[in-house]
Formats: sequence, structure tokens, C-alpha cells
Amino acid sequence: MIPSFQNPRILLLELLELSLSSIPQSPLLFPPVSELQTPLESLELRYSSLDPAELDFLSRSFHAPALKRLDLSGHNISRGFLEPLQLLLEKASASLLYLDLSECHIDDSHLSVLLPTLLRCSRLRILRLCYNPLSMAPLKDLLQKILELPNLHQIFYPILKECGGLEPSDFRINFVPDEERLAAAKAEFSQILVNSGRTDLIWTHDRKDHKAMDYFSL
Repeated sequence: MIPSFQNPRILLLELLELSLSSIPQSPLLFPPVSELQTPLESLELRYSSLDPAELDFLSRSFHAPALKRLDLSGHNISRGFLEPLQLLLEKASASLLYLDLSECHIDDSHLSVLLPTLLRCSRLRILRLCYNPLSMAPLKDLLQKILELPNLHQIFYPILKECGGLEPSDFRINFVPDEERLAAAKAEFSQILVNSGRTDLIWTHDRKDHKAMDYFSL
């Protein structure tokens, strides 16, 4: 309940956290975003009608350097989102704690392009890459390099293509990967963590294993 002495519109204009997931309108032109007077710290745009021009707008807005939590899952990165996403991550690199890029059709070449920008996100705690068509080699490269980020706590990676991982549009609820290949991949990833002294890092393909923290508690 909003206290009687507070103007609801003022509260709206000063909010820090906003979810505009699955809405049919252009989310960044939606009044709550266009009228905000304070920068957002948390923005969720899962499966929305966001287009590349709007993501570019966001990257150039005063919200970008303040973002701590960003959820862009469900957008096809191959449809013009790669460059504006890079720019947005660069602008948010000093503040970003949580990033969700699940089901974004990120393939090996996309990850290679994004990796240098991800490594600039010095405060990143949680990275989610579930349900993207990625293979072992680029994920190993990601893990070995992103271990440089001292605050990193959780990484959720997709079922590898070598283990029967599918394109995001092809995933089924009852999909069963090749368990033998998956176990071998897990062992290889675990050895990298042991060798680097980062066994504290949660590296998992099952997003049900660990509940991601609220960004306010990060």
C-alpha cells in the first residue's frame, strides 16, 4: 500500500526495478521507461517485443551505467542484437552483477565476439546462458578466461551440442541428453575449476540446481 502522503506517480518515476517481460508493445517506449527520472538498477525484458534499435537506445540511455541486473532472455541475437548488446554491456560493465542471456540463439561465433565484453564486467556475479547452441571448445574458453572475474559466483551453461544440445526452438520438456558425453564434459569443466583454485564457482547446466540470488543481496 502506498502511504497517503506519497504521490504514486513520483514513486513510479523513481523506481529502481522494472519487469516488462512478454509484453506486445515496444518495451523501451512503454511509458514507465520513457518517463523515469532515476536510473534503473534492474531491468527484465524476457521474451518481449524488443528490437535492436530499442536495445541501442537503452545502451545510450542514463540507465545503462546503473544496471545491476539485466535479463534479455528469449531474444534472437542473430537478428541484429549483437552489436547493441555489446555496447550495452560495455556501458554497464562497471555495475552489472547479474546477466541472463538464456535462449538467445547464441552460437559459438557469437560467444567469441561477446567474450571480451563479458570480461570487462568486473563485478559480475551470475551469468546465465541456458538453452543456447554452444559447443565444448568455446565454453571451455569462456570458463578459463572468465575465472579472472573475482566476484563471479554462478554460471549456468547450456547442454553442449556434442551432448545432444538442441537449438532453443527445438527444446522439449522431456529432452534427455547423452549422459555419458555430458558426464565427460562435466568432469573436464570441474578439472578446470580445480586447477584454477576456483571450486567455489558454481558451474552448472541445470538451472534448477541453484536458485539465483536477488540482485539486491549480491
